[in-house]
Amino acid sequence: MNKKSLVLVAVLMITTVSMKAQWFNFANNIRASVGLNLGVTGYNYDFKTLDTSLDGFGAGACLSIGGVYLDFIYQGPEHRYSNQVAVDDWWDHTALTINAGYQIPVLPWLFVTPLVGYSNQTEGWTRANNIHAEDNSIVHSYDKVNLYQHFNYGAGLTFRPFSFLEIGAVATTHAIYGNISFSAGIK
Repeated sequence: MNKKSLVLVAVLMITTVSMKAQWFNFANNIRASVGLNLGVTGYNYDFKTLDTSLDGFGAGACLSIGGVYLDFIYQGPEHRYSNQVAVDDWWDHTALTINAGYQIPVLPWLFVTPLVGYSNQTEGWTRANNIHAEDNSIVHSYDKVNLYQHFNYGAGLTFRPFSFLEIGAVATTHAIYGNISFSAGIK
């Protein structure tokens, strides 16, 4: 460790002790929550370049029990539910991100979550003339051509303004999204 890092760690330790707060009180994890995720998934960031050729808006869900956090977010082919029937096919893509982590209670209302997981993106053709009906709507078939799989990692931040509501944000190497969860547990 260099001198700057040691000084920073020492200052943070002194600040934490002097605040007389209950930092890292793991009793705050005695709760369960379930919620929805909305955001962008499918990009690839390797700390040098940002590849956004396969990204798009996705939706998913999150679950937290006793501090263990699980979530996923999925983005389907853009033209899959198009109401157009045509001769030409559409070049499309999908993305999926699945993460797991443990929520570290920094304060009773603030949690930091280191995350690890799996991410994939596909490229393929949405067939404009190959359709079937689902729930009174047209659905086009999607044929996957390329599959890109990745190890995913990042962090999440959860804010708990009320005992029953949690608002969070997650940033990983393949997705960035927000979530809102409803919680049951400690007050």
